[in-house]
Amino acid sequence: MIVSILLTVVSAALYAASFPPLGLAPLAWVALAPFLVAAVRVRPLAAACLGTLWGALMGLGVAWWLPAMIAGYFELPAVAGWLGFLIVALGLTAWYVAAFAAWLSWLAERRAMGPLLVAAGWGASELARARLLVGNPWALTAYSQVRFTTLVQIADLAGPYGIGMLIAAVNAAVAGLVAPRLRARRPRVAVAGLVLTLVATLAYGSRRLSQTFATGEPVTVALVQGAIERGFGWRPEYQRLGLDRYLALTHDARALRPRLVVWPESAISAYLQEPTPEQRAILQASRELGADLLLGGPHYDFADRRTRYHNSIFAVHAGRVTGRYDKIRLLPLAEENLPSRLLARETSFTPGAHATLLEAGDLRIGAFICWEAMYPELVREFVLAGAEVLANLSNDAWFGDAAPARLHLDTAALRAIENRRYLLRATATGLSAVIDPYGRTVTESRLHEPEVLTATIRPSDARTPYQRWGDSVAWAALALALAAALVDAASPREIRASGTRPPRAHTEGANR
Repeated sequence: MIVSILLTVVSAALYAASFPPLGLAPLAWVALAPFLVAAVRVRPLAAACLGTLWGALMGLGVAWWLPAMIAGYFELPAVAGWLGFLIVALGLTAWYVAAFAAWLSWLAERRAMGPLLVAAGWGASELARARLLVGNPWALTAYSQVRFTTLVQIADLAGPYGIGMLIAAVNAAVAGLVAPRLRARRPRVAVAGLVLTLVATLAYGSRRLSQTFATGEPVTVALVQGAIERGFGWRPEYQRLGLDRYLALTHDARALRPRLVVWPESAISAYLQEPTPEQRAILQASRELGADLLLGGPHYDFADRRTRYHNSIFAVHAGRVTGRYDKIRLLPLAEENLPSRLLARETSFTPGAHATLLEAGDLRIGAFICWEAMYPELVREFVLAGAEVLANLSNDAWFGDAAPARLHLDTAALRAIENRRYLLRATATGLSAVIDPYGRTVTESRLHEPEVLTATIRPSDARTPYQRWGDSVAWAALALALAAALVDAASPREIRASGTRPPRAHTEGANR
C-alpha cells in the first residue's frame, strides 16, 4: 500500500505541474500513469482512498491560492479559508476521482482494461465533476494543452472531454507497460489504434487550422482593463476612482475608432438603472464615443414581493441601455443566495433565466460572466441562439496571482474553438485578451496594469459538430463505463481477462 500511496502522490504532483504556474503541458501525457498503476494494485475500497488522496493533492497543486482567496473575500481567519478549500477539494473534486479509481480497481480484477475503457472511465469522471452538484470544471485535463494548438482543435468535435480522454488513453498505454491488468486483450492492436487516433487528431487539427470560419466584415474592438485592486469594488470611497479610470481609458481609445468597447465584470458598482452621477457619466461617454459599450455591473428588479439582485452585463448605445444579460451560473458562496445570507454578505444574487444575446449595431454578442466561461454547455447556448462573437467579462482580482488568471484564460480559450468564434475577454486586473476562433491569442494584457487592448475581429456564423452534438462524446464515454461495469457485474467472478472460465479444479485450489 505504501508503494501505491507514493505512486499516487507522484501522479498528483505531475498532473498539477502541467498547469500554471509551471505549465509543463507534456507531463499530462504521463501524469496519470502512476495513479492508474496504484489503483489496480489494490482493492476497490483502498483504490477509492487513493483517489481521494489524489484529488486532494491535485486540488492543492492547481488551487493553492484558494484558501487565501476565500479568507480574503469573506474577511475570515486563515483557518476558515483552509476549511473552505477542503470542502471544495473533497466535495467537488476528490470523490469523483475516488469513484473512478474504485471502478478501475473493480473492473481490473475481472477483465483486461485497455486504453479505450480507461479513457471512457476518466472522461465519465470529468463529466461528472463538471456537471454534478454545483459543477467544478477547474483544471480538467484538456486545459493543460491549450498551447498545443493543433491538438486542441478537436474541441469543436468533442469538447474538453474528448481531449481529456485522449490523454487518459495514452496514460493507460504507458501504465500498461508495468501493470498487466491495464493492458487490452490484444495490446498491440490497442496501441496501434491509439497511435492512429493520435495521428487522425493531429490531421484533423491541421485541416481545421487551414480553414476560415469568420464570415462577416472586420470590426475594431477595444478591451479596457482598469486594474482596480482587489477589494476596491466593495468600498464606497473607491467607487468613483474606478469609474473615472475606465472613462479615462475609454477616452484614450477613441482615437482608434473602435466599434465596440468592453469593460470587465463589476466595472461599476452603481446601479445603471438609477439617475445617479455615475449613470449620467457613462451614458454621456457612450454618446461621445460613437461606439457601443459593454460593461459589467449590478442590477435589481422586483418579484414575489422582494428585491432581486443580479450580476449583469449591460449594452449601451448612444446614451441609452439597449440590452442586459443576468449571470446564470453563480459562484458558490460568493454569489448564491443561501450561502451568502448565512455568511451575512450583502452580495447575494439571483441567477438569470436565459442566455440573452446583446447587440452592438448588427453584431450579435454572446456575453457571459467570469467562471461561466468554464461551462461549455452554457456558452454553446449563446451560439445556438445566434451569437456571432463571444465576450467574457471577468474580475480575476480575487485570485491574487498570475497562475490562476492564466488558467482561467486558457479555459475560456477552448470556448472559442468549440464554437469557432472570436472571444473578447475583458478582466479587471488581467489577464485580458482577444482569442481567435482557433484558440490563439491575438493580443493579451499585462497583469495588474491599466491597459486598453485593441484588435480587429470578424463575426462568424460557423456551425461546428460540438454545437450540434454538445457533450455527446462524453455522455457516450459515461455509457460505456457504466455498461462495462454492469456486464462484468452480471458475469461470474471467475471470468478474467482471457474471457474464459478457469477449470474448476484450478479454481478450488486457488481458493484453498
